[in-house]
Amino acid sequence: MFLNKLKLLIFFIQTINHSICEVDLNNITFQHLETLRMEYRNIMQDILQNHPYYIKRKNGVKYCPVPYSHAVDNEEVPYEGIEIINRELKYVVKNCVYEKKYALAYIIILNAIESIGLTYMYRFCEFAIEMNKKGASISDHLKEFSNNLHYKIIPIFNREWISPIPYDCILNVYKKHERNHENYKFTNVDEVYMSDLLDCKNLMKEKVNFISEFKNNITMDDLVMTQDYNNINIKRLLPNDFSGFKRIVGYKNQTLCTGCTDMRYSGTVRVIHIFLPCRHGWSCQYCNVLNNQCPVCHERITGTQVIQIETPTRIIKKGFLSLQPRCFFDGREARCISCRSQIKDVNPPNKYVMIPCGHGWYCSICIDSAICTKCETKFEDKLCVNL
Repeated sequence: MFLNKLKLLIFFIQTINHSICEVDLNNITFQHLETLRMEYRNIMQDILQNHPYYIKRKNGVKYCPVPYSHAVDNEEVPYEGIEIINRELKYVVKNCVYEKKYALAYIIILNAIESIGLTYMYRFCEFAIEMNKKGASISDHLKEFSNNLHYKIIPIFNREWISPIPYDCILNVYKKHERNHENYKFTNVDEVYMSDLLDCKNLMKEKVNFISEFKNNITMDDLVMTQDYNNINIKRLLPNDFSGFKRIVGYKNQTLCTGCTDMRYSGTVRVIHIFLPCRHGWSCQYCNVLNNQCPVCHERITGTQVIQIETPTRIIKKGFLSLQPRCFFDGREARCISCRSQIKDVNPPNKYVMIPCGHGWYCSICIDSAICTKCETKFEDKLCVNL
């Protein structure tokens, strides 16, 4: 009994430590680096390749770009004498620690993660194009690809602020063509479909193979074998003790709670509130009841509405990933959780949440649904949010 309680206590402490992890992108510490290294220890033995995107050279100095979808103070970090080509990632990190270059090591790990995820998506696009040329169905492979996006790659990209634009492109392709091919069985040669996938490949081509080389295959058996290996290989990216939420500060356009402006709660809270009736926001759960008037338009506040933002992450079945509050202030376009369309393409391009559940985003066409796509709560009203 005591042993079980001890195990439970240790698990609870570990869970708390994961859940409150906070990283200041402008002040990466050894502890930040060590936590990241342990979370992604399954890729630490990978060998880094000479790469024109991840190893940039300007005026004789090597730089590595940062992969963030958010604007930060430094968009690149100098290598400053650290050798990485043909070396295992763990030894590169070790050398950075010895030189106390924690930010550099942190970014190198994130670049490796980005390249692994994008290489996986790139290879699938290549696989899908070649299979379509042969008139072969990929429905089963597409299901596994969709699951890997939903459970592995997109949660990591969202957690680490890695740009998900190539994924959005692929989601658009399969949404566009789902009606042309029953149950996503692409058995006929479709030039438009292949061209759309090629556009997605072009978004990723500069970032693939930081870890390993990829060679094109010709025969059907080789194509299938390569994709099966691709599915197995990507599983090592997500550790068993992975926590999907991380507090990150350092966003240049960081939006504070409009009520308390307390840096402790900036972008770190999951429950956020929009002021009623003006629909401005946002406010954290700690102070929303303390406001008498909207700090934006000064209209009297009669109440607040909790909003819970989700984004589609599966191709085959409807699956959703929670977005951190700051994600709908950055450059990424919002996507409707009902029709999966990017809201910028819908007229009018307004973002709605459903009342009373507060789930969104819904586009202006889908918001009048009878029940919520996410939780199946009955529709009572809608709220167009003015962020």
